[in-house]
Amino acid sequence: MEENISEKSGFVRLALGTGLTACGIAHLAKESGNRGLGALFVAAGAMKVAEGIFLYCPTKALINSNVKQAVATTFDEYLDGDSIMNAYNDFYTEKWGGGTSSNNSGSGSSNNNSSHTGSSSVEKAASEVGQIVSNATQNDSLKNAATQAVKTAAGSNSGKQNK
Repeated sequence: MEENISEKSGFVRLALGTGLTACGIAHLAKESGNRGLGALFVAAGAMKVAEGIFLYCPTKALINSNVKQAVATTFDEYLDGDSIMNAYNDFYTEKWGGGTSSNNSGSGSSNNNSSHTGSSSVEKAASEVGQIVSNATQNDSLKNAATQAVKTAAGSNSGKQNK
């Protein structure tokens, strides 16, 4: 059993345990006292006295081991590069729509399908941005600029798609 509390803390626990035990015995000695509460005070006081003598707290040891295990598990499993990229890709595809498409078995057109789906998500994002800008402004020139930007983005993606 390895010490896990300081000598100061041990002394405080010893003093607190002695006081709790004394209160529990006094509670048990009264005729009108609650026997269950007195017994609880005596048991808690005895545990605190033992912690103070041995400078070991089982509750603190349990919490420390669980925290160390949780931190080690988190760093090992969740903070490697692949997991971060997978989580980022999952979040991105959920937010902007499916970036992947169902591939046709063995057909050469599956490549065009995946680029079309990716470009449609870009077009969708561009149209959403254009819509937000046009809704947020009262200025006609800004509305026209947003509309032109959406058309340009859609045109450049369709140009890439045809290549």
